[in-house]
Amino acid sequence: MNLRAVTAIIALVIALAGTVWLGRGNGDIQSAAPAPKQVDTSEDRPKISPTGPYPKAVVEKPRYNFGSMAVGQTLSHHFVLKNEGEAPLEVKKGATTCKCTLSEMKENTVAPGESVEIELTWTPKSPQEHFGQTATIYTNDPENQELKLQIEGMANNLIAFTGDHEGSPHWSLPTMSTTDPVSFTGKIHTKYLDEFKILGIESSQKGLTSKFQPLTAEELKEADAKTGYSIEVTADPEQFPLGGFNERLTIKTDIPHDLSPPGSEEAHDHPEGHDHKHDHEHAEPSGPRNFVIQVSGNHTGPIRIVPTFGVHWNPQTMVLNLGEFSAKEGKSVILSMFVEGTEQPLEIVDQEIAPDFLEFELKKDEKFESKNKQRYELKFAVPAEMSPVSFGRTNLAKVKLQTNHPNAKVIEFRVQFISL
Repeated sequence: MNLRAVTAIIALVIALAGTVWLGRGNGDIQSAAPAPKQVDTSEDRPKISPTGPYPKAVVEKPRYNFGSMAVGQTLSHHFVLKNEGEAPLEVKKGATTCKCTLSEMKENTVAPGESVEIELTWTPKSPQEHFGQTATIYTNDPENQELKLQIEGMANNLIAFTGDHEGSPHWSLPTMSTTDPVSFTGKIHTKYLDEFKILGIESSQKGLTSKFQPLTAEELKEADAKTGYSIEVTADPEQFPLGGFNERLTIKTDIPHDLSPPGSEEAHDHPEGHDHKHDHEHAEPSGPRNFVIQVSGNHTGPIRIVPTFGVHWNPQTMVLNLGEFSAKEGKSVILSMFVEGTEQPLEIVDQEIAPDFLEFELKKDEKFESKNKQRYELKFAVPAEMSPVSFGRTNLAKVKLQTNHPNAKVIEFRVQFISL
């Protein structure tokens, strides 16, 4: 055996001996703990220990659905955060989009096996088909450094209305064609309050009156409500001019504007860049709430108007729509008006036309034969060579007539058109 081979054997023996010694020495050394995840401490979050043991943050149900709630109503939910680890759990409230409250605990620490309550509170300020609000909780659990808690639900108007337009505070009266008053009964109710009182009802028109009474148990069940009232609205034809109308009933109640309990409007934080709109930017009005119901109708009285072919006439609103036409050419239309309830020819005592360039003419049809009716031609015209102008839904032109008819003392037409 040569010298090179002997040297190689001696080196191998030394290496094996070193390996055996190292193996024996490591028998008393504990295995190294897994390296914790890196934590961003820029927001002064709880510090995570570089070695174990560690806490374990557990929230069984981090999302809660309130279901249906009312605008202005405050609801809260308590989430339970439990420490199932082996070390104290440190918690700190992070960014939130709602009010978030940690229950009292010593130095924001939860001992192993113990739990803490986290309350999330929300007060919607407008109807929403779905809302979701969140709160972030920072911990020193390396596996759950951020806990996201969420509340969600649907926000509806506190008060609901039933009538001809379901769920809308807009009621329509029957057509007034005689001197007899007409009535309509609608309902106002809520499923969020155990009770409320109507303090009074004010009308924008003296010929429009109302009376109310509590809903019966059967009516409440049908409306899916806890409390409410039926309101009967009555219109006296003698107090209304002929034509369409849209009046208001103001319902005064004892319901406060702010349904939130004291202290529920505490300031809260939002994450950087979050575009959450503050529904509470504007202070709530003081005093109890009022609700407005729009009441519309049509007083035809002893007259009936029939448009000629191609003329757009709405008998419910007494609105004549001339459409769009050339300002250079102008436009005119003719309608037939049948009058009952008087043997005397219909005369215009006074008239009010706005704008003043709108032309109107009333002409009796002497050839029309009837024992109880008279026929008249109504002509509306916008002269040619006028400047372009628009009269839309919010600024209708008007022709108001005062007549000698005992049951049609005032007749009001409204006209819509655009001249180009």
